[in-house]
Amino acid sequence: MSENRIIDVHTHITTPRFMKMLEDNNALWEDGFPIPKWNLKDCLDTMDELEICHAVLSESSPHPFYGNLQESIDVCRDLNDTAADAKSKHPDRFSFTATLPLPDINAACHEAVRCMDELGASGIKFASNSRGLYIGDPSLEPLMQELDKRGAVCTIHPTIPDRLNQDVFSAGPVPMFEFIADTTRAVINMIASGVIRRYPNIKWIVPHSGSFLPNIYPRFISIFDILDPTHEKYGDINVEADIKKLYFDLAGHPVPHLLDFLMTIADSSHILYGTDSPFPPKGFVVKGLQDFINMMDTREDLKSYKTMILHDNAAALILH
Repeated sequence: MSENRIIDVHTHITTPRFMKMLEDNNALWEDGFPIPKWNLKDCLDTMDELEICHAVLSESSPHPFYGNLQESIDVCRDLNDTAADAKSKHPDRFSFTATLPLPDINAACHEAVRCMDELGASGIKFASNSRGLYIGDPSLEPLMQELDKRGAVCTIHPTIPDRLNQDVFSAGPVPMFEFIADTTRAVINMIASGVIRRYPNIKWIVPHSGSFLPNIYPRFISIFDILDPTHEKYGDINVEADIKKLYFDLAGHPVPHLLDFLMTIADSSHILYGTDSPFPPKGFVVKGLQDFINMMDTREDLKSYKTMILHDNAAALILH
């Protein structure tokens, strides 16, 4: 890979204000693991080491809302202003998707417009659910209208679902199962509610090699004809067409069988590279990228997709 020709669409930002909110709400371990700190210098150093020319910053999880709307507004503004500052200082190195104080719709719309129109955000980062509010909920329609008008690029990131029985093992280390399950749930809800069809100008990035979508794809295609053969409840849903519009990132160590599986449902021009930094240890990220490059270099069926996935697809989506 030539120097500085990788675009990372999945890298995360935290701020001291965000960390203080988690501490105040006893949520530092909400996801079952510690939240890493972030600073601009370390981020740039990691990018340089990995030959990443551009990164899309976003907040990860937990979702910054704990019942106090003003607290959430303040923390979201702090996260977004910090990301915008990085973009302003290094416009060739950074883009960002903004964090919103959902589930409050009015505050979320206000912050979305501010970030996209004033701060230069590429779009919005949606939690898979915002304290129980899933993408596709009718209350989100005003926000979707604003994003569609602006051709927003929206990233989805998993977070813990509501009302999880904490005695179930998978509820503890949330990334092991619930993150993947809740991302899948969010995308299913988007498709079933018609969001992708109603707002065709919004581009959606699904994380972690599509989560469980490749696994359930055949079942998902057929289920509406089986359960709603007259289309009275769900209307004319075209699962195949909707999924073809989605973009997918490879954050989370894209081992060969996951990429192969993802490519059964995703167009090669819609697959993007992501590191998930700074959550995994740097050594894990370095090894994961090298393993991925080695896989692309040694498999004849993948060689032609290497620069597409590592750079060109994201450049066309984010840097156009």
